Amino acid sequence: MNGKQRMAAQSRQWLVDSLIALMQREDVADISITEIVQTADLSRKTFYRAFKTKDDLIDYLCAQLTDGYFESLQKATRDQEPISFETTMANFFNFWWQQKDLVRLLIRQGLFDRLNGVWLQDAVAHYRAFPAPWHVAGTDQEVNYIMAFALGGFTNILRVWLAQDEPESPEQVQKGALAGFGQLARSIGGTN
Repeated sequence: MNGKQRMAAQSRQWLVDSLIALMQREDVADISITEIVQTADLSRKTFYRAFKTKDDLIDYLCAQLTDGYFESLQKATRDQEPISFETTMANFFNFWWQQKDLVRLLIRQGLFDRLNGVWLQDAVAHYRAFPAPWHVAGTDQEVNYIMAFALGGFTNILRVWLAQDEPESPEQVQKGALAGFGQLARSIGGTN
């Protein structure tokens, strides 16, 4: 990355940080691009070089979060062959626990579904990058359905969990989720 690219990346991050700071004080719908650039101490021209709209900036923030999750999953499962479902779940809950303040802010601002949508856009590619033994082989459309089902379940657990005033520990949530998934798997297999 050359100096110009590094500066552009830094400017994008300053804009993200400014948006987050502003969302902690006011409703996202009331935040203007002018406020964002003033808080970042950047020009509107810089904003529009990086993003077309405030929604693009929000999507960029959401993509940063989901990319960070997948980077953490790659690190957590790098030396596992095959990848363990328990390790994957532990990584999921621990990663999002570390991001809980930002996730809670997105929930309060009504942007959690936006995070879900951004996540689902790249879900098939990420799914195929982790050849886990529980993954099904299929067409991109079939995998997209599976990912929509799985991601919906996990992100709804995430929303319910972190929206609480006093959320349980990641370990407690994982234990409850595993018990529920086990019951679901047994009922599908006909062995209640």
